[in-house]
Amino acid sequence: MTALLIIGAVGVGLLLMALILGDFLDGVFDGLDIDGGGLLSTEVIGAFLGAFGFGGALLRSTTTVSLPIAVAGGLIAGLIGAVIAFLIVRTFLRMPTDATPRSTDLTGKLGRVVTRIPDGGLGEITVSHHGQRVKLSARSEQPISSGADVVIVDVLSPTSVLVTRAEF
Repeated sequence: MTALLIIGAVGVGLLLMALILGDFLDGVFDGLDIDGGGLLSTEVIGAFLGAFGFGGALLRSTTTVSLPIAVAGGLIAGLIGAVIAFLIVRTFLRMPTDATPRSTDLTGKLGRVVTRIPDGGLGEITVSHHGQRVKLSARSEQPISSGADVVIVDVLSPTSVLVTRAEF
């Protein structure tokens, strides 16, 4: 029974390390991973060992079953724990994410001049980009005063755009 408790403690320790220090443990078991989808991830192995050890120890200490039967019960508990951990890991690995924002997505967006754009010089505009207020340097073919609404017609660099006065 002591061996089962030690196995359970090692499993829970491995699971906690995977959850707390996940970035440091990335790839430890990648050589064993069959499908690349988390089947033999650190989390799944830790969950299996924890459920196996503590499940077998619990079965052995609360009933009068023999050690082989307690180990078999621990294996069943370990498999159930591993399947649950696998499903959670698989869910997180396949979670859809938003597209990465790109500065080229700014073309056509409406903005507002915050620092006057002089003839042939730089001014500043603000624009809402993916839910964030962004301040950019702006050029224009004609001078535009502060507070005017503008449309971005070209992206010159990640922080500089070409604008024209918005016509409503």
